[in-house]
Amino acid sequence: MEKLSPQDKKLLRILQENSKFDITDLTQRLNMSRTSVYERIKRLESEGYIKKYAAIIDEKKVGLNFTVIVNVQLESQQFEVTEEFARQVRELGEVMQAYVISGVYDIVLKVVVKDPEEFNNFVVKKLSVIPQISKIQSSFVMSYIKQSTELPF
Repeated sequence: MEKLSPQDKKLLRILQENSKFDITDLTQRLNMSRTSVYERIKRLESEGYIKKYAAIIDEKKVGLNFTVIVNVQLESQQFEVTEEFARQVRELGEVMQAYVISGVYDIVLKVVVKDPEEFNNFVVKKLSVIPQISKIQSSFVMSYIKQSTELPF
């Protein structure tokens, strides 16, 4: 992959703010022709800088009012155990993000559901049945301080 030019970086920043862009606005902001902008976007996509485009949905508007950070401790940190856990977690629609971490716990999950009852059902019927888990600790999100999808480059 080539190094990003200043115009590439500017374009990526603009697309992070709103990927549903107006091409005329983009050409003016970047001081480039339409063809150049489209070619640059296609190159950034093909080189993997742009993974995909998505709409960011307001979870409360669709009835998902309960966000929980779940810390998971696995029985073992062996590669096979971690990979099998990861495979099963990828299939859980309620899990928005999952990270392998260092420290007391092995995994952190961000879970979004309708309410505490639905979260309880998620833990009892989906998460705790995964055999590799030895401990689960949950923290309920009271409010958001910051949520962003924009990378600071």
